[in-house]
Amino acid sequence: MKAHFVRKASTIDDLKGYEKESGSQFDIEEVVELEPEQFKSFSENLLDDHDFIAKRVDKMFMDTDKVWHCILVKAKGTDEGILVESEGYDYARYAAYYPGKENPKDQIKRQIIAIRDTGETNMFDTPMVQRMAYERGYFELVTFLEEHKEKYSHFILTGEL
Repeated sequence: MKAHFVRKASTIDDLKGYEKESGSQFDIEEVVELEPEQFKSFSENLLDDHDFIAKRVDKMFMDTDKVWHCILVKAKGTDEGILVESEGYDYARYAAYYPGKENPKDQIKRQIIAIRDTGETNMFDTPMVQRMAYERGYFELVTFLEEHKEKYSHFILTGEL
């Protein structure tokens, strides 16, 4: 999965809306679950220092392959959260909105649209779409193209999956 990390965002609302942007690969090193009111406070004050970030600065970094190693901060009982890479600071210096687990249909749609939006290929050139999907780590789309070419074509023509 990929996410668009924003430098020095103030609130969770500053992180939303980047779903169509190209994102970066990330690995979640630890999940931090907060009480709902604590998460709300955190999500509205990303630039404030937070003890739970300070305790985990060693888990957040970007590796040589440009993969973001981060923590996922979320409210207990929810999937939605905020990915944080603090770059050694006690606040969310880099953060990305994490929508939670996508249902498979939405994930396939998002991946198809991401490739379409590059403008790099004819979307009916399925071998090229499949190659691009593989290069971007969209393995669900690679498999979908193998198993459901008719459904893929239908989506390209109608926008319905």
